This record gives sequence, structure tokens and C-alpha cells, in this order.
Amino acid sequence: MGRNSILFWEIPRIKKLLQEEFGCSIVVKHAVENVASMDAEACQEISSVLGSVPYLLDCVQAVPMRRPRYAWVSEDLDGSIEGVEVHPNTYWRDVFAYADYPLTSQWLAPDRIWEGEASGACFPTCMKCIPRDKPPPKPAGLNRCDPATIQRWREDQFRYPPYQYSRQFLITSESQWRLLSTEEKELLLGYGYGHTTLAWAASKIKQQPQKFDDCRHFYLGDSFSIYSFVIVAAVLCRRFTPRLSYSHLARRLGMAPGFRAHIRSTGELARRLVYGSVSLHNGLGVLGMEQFNRMLLRKTNHTGSDIRIVTGEILKGKVFPRQSVAASWWAWKDEFNVKWKQKSHINVLALEALLLGIKHQISRFRLSDSRIFQVSDSYIAISVVSKGRSSSLQLSRVLRPIAAHLLGHGLQLILAHVESSENPTDWGSRH
Repeated sequence: MGRNSILFWEIPRIKKLLQEEFGCSIVVKHAVENVASMDAEACQEISSVLGSVPYLLDCVQAVPMRRPRYAWVSEDLDGSIEGVEVHPNTYWRDVFAYADYPLTSQWLAPDRIWEGEASGACFPTCMKCIPRDKPPPKPAGLNRCDPATIQRWREDQFRYPPYQYSRQFLITSESQWRLLSTEEKELLLGYGYGHTTLAWAASKIKQQPQKFDDCRHFYLGDSFSIYSFVIVAAVLCRRFTPRLSYSHLARRLGMAPGFRAHIRSTGELARRLVYGSVSLHNGLGVLGMEQFNRMLLRKTNHTGSDIRIVTGEILKGKVFPRQSVAASWWAWKDEFNVKWKQKSHINVLALEALLLGIKHQISRFRLSDSRIFQVSDSYIAISVVSKGRSSSLQLSRVLRPIAAHLLGHGLQLILAHVESSENPTDWGSRH
């Protein structure tokens, strides 16, 4: 099966160890997947070792993108899920699971056009993104590409196989072309909007934005489609879940990454974070402000932790890290801007920003005896403000006026962490 398949042999070894150790007291289930383009001999060898014939899954039956994969599953997929059919083939079994295609407007950037849709085209399998100075040896599909396609391949530093630059796969505007963006791939693969945004630290993203985007594409090219493997997951867990149709499962795959919703909820594809039947976007959608505030306050931790300003070391680790909020839950606009009068440590400046926000809220809205809310991308600032004190003289210098304003106006400050890459004030603070 090749030099890179050595890890495969760990699967039967571990399975055997579990069975020897626990016997019949536990049930060991497995799901093993591989590319459908593998040669027949390798496929049949895996089947022999695992004792089952693979299923051929392809998400093209639910979204306009191909992702054929073999899956060796310990459970029988046939008849397990409404809308899923299995037909035997030579040395594999074809799985047919159809769902209505999402509207193109649900996943495509609003200022772009996909001309291939009119001709019934489907996007090819996502591939790893590897920028190169020169073409790789024997690039896939080169002999079938016209000169314009080859030119686009060269302009994009040979990142993908040349056939991926064919006209029917291009996303265009009036004067530009591109391939699918990371957000569009995430949605069509079923991972939810912004799934790979946390692949790098924010500081690294700012230094190398193009490499960060390439990295996200690389990860998506090395993944499988949830539209296919939701079938496998549902069958492996069927003892614990009600019987659901495939169309229902497919309609859940637009939810925000990591969000857990009731099994009966759905979440259609959208270029924003979706939370089941309730969406938070530019004014909170159908979720009222009061209900949204209650949800946030349930997540609030009133305790904090002290820090050493030089090292940033957290001295009370049990409250770290906090759960982040998403900046896209709100619509943002510039209300005020202030230039720093002197240079200070980044943690001190983060506290100064919170103080400025408090002063603005008091003067702008004449607030008293209220809860006020702010976001910050500094865990340290959030921790020391939550605690209300710090052994650091520099931080205490800013904490005292913060406490005075809150006490004098009867305010309770609620803080939430936002990732630096999403911080709506980050751009202005650096320019």
C-alpha cells in the first residue's frame, strides 16, 4: 500500500489489543477512510485485513463538489438511514444519498459569479495548496488543459493541479478570477463558516496573511467531506440517536463550527455563523437583545486571575482559557478614536482601551446602575479587570480609574474575549 501507509497497520493492532484486554465487555466499532483513486490491489488488501468491503461515498449528491472516498465501516449502512441506498459493485459498495443542493447565494461571496453553474458543472475534489516556483513533475490533467487554463495555473504559482483552473471551476468578478475561497470550501465540505480561522495564532496571521490562507486551503485539501461522513457518524451512533433522514442530516451542516444543537434542529448553509434555527448576525437576527444578553451572561465568569506583566504568566490557571465570542454577532462602526500619548506595555494599552470604552459609554449613553458590555482580545486585561486588582504597579495605575468609574456610576462591566484575528478595533489600533 506504499511507504506512507505504515500507520494503517496500527488500526488492526490497536483493535486487537482492545479486544484482548476487554473481551466482550466492550464493543469496538471502526471507520477507516482513504482516497477512492487508490488502485484495486491496495483497496482489496485493506478489505482483507479489516474483514469488510468499502463503501464509496461522494458528497456530490448533496453539494456541487466532488469528494469520492472509500470507507471501511464496521456497521451496515444499508437501510440504516432514510434516503441512503447501497448498491454492490466489483470490490466496493456504492452509497447513494441525495439532498437538495444549497442555493449558490448561500455559500458564494456576494460580489462573485460562478459561470459553471449554468452548465451543470461540479467543483473537483479539494486538493492541498502547495505554492511552487516551478511546476511539479507530471501534473495531473495537463494534457487536457487549454492554454488559458495553463496560464492561470502559472499565475497562481502552480498551487493546485492544472485541471482545477479550468473555466467551469472559476469564481469571477468583472475583472478578476479566482478559485474557491477557504470560506466557500468550508461550507461545501460541511465544516461550517470559518472552521479553519483558528489554524494559526493571530500574531502569525498578521505577519504572513497569504501563507495563512494557503495553510487553510492545505488543511481543507487534506480533509474529508462531512456531507459524506455524517452518514458514517450517524450509523455508528444510532443506538443513542433517533432515526433521521439523510436530508435532515445534510441540513444541519451549515451550523457554526463546534456548535451543538438539538438533534431535530437544522442549520442551512450561510456565509455567517449559524446557530440552528436561531442566527446571530447584524442585529441578532430573530434572537432578541434581552435573550441574547441572558445567553452571554450565563457564560460569564466573575472570577479572574492575576498576572506578571513581564512574562504574561497566568497565576490562577483554572480560569484560562475563556470561551471566545464571535465579532460577527454584532454590526460594528467607528464611534471614536484616540491616539496614545505615550508608549506602554501592550497589556497596559489593552486596559487603557477598556477604560476609554467605559468613559465613552458613560458620556454617550448617560449610563448609571446598569450592566455594560465590552470585548477584548487580551486574556490578561480581562483577567485583571474581572478580579479588580493586580500586583503589577503599571496595571494598577489603570485599574484604579476603571474601578472608580464603575463604582461611581453603579456599573457592572461584563467582558468577553474575542480572537485577535476578529477584533473589530484591531486595524485602527495599528494604523
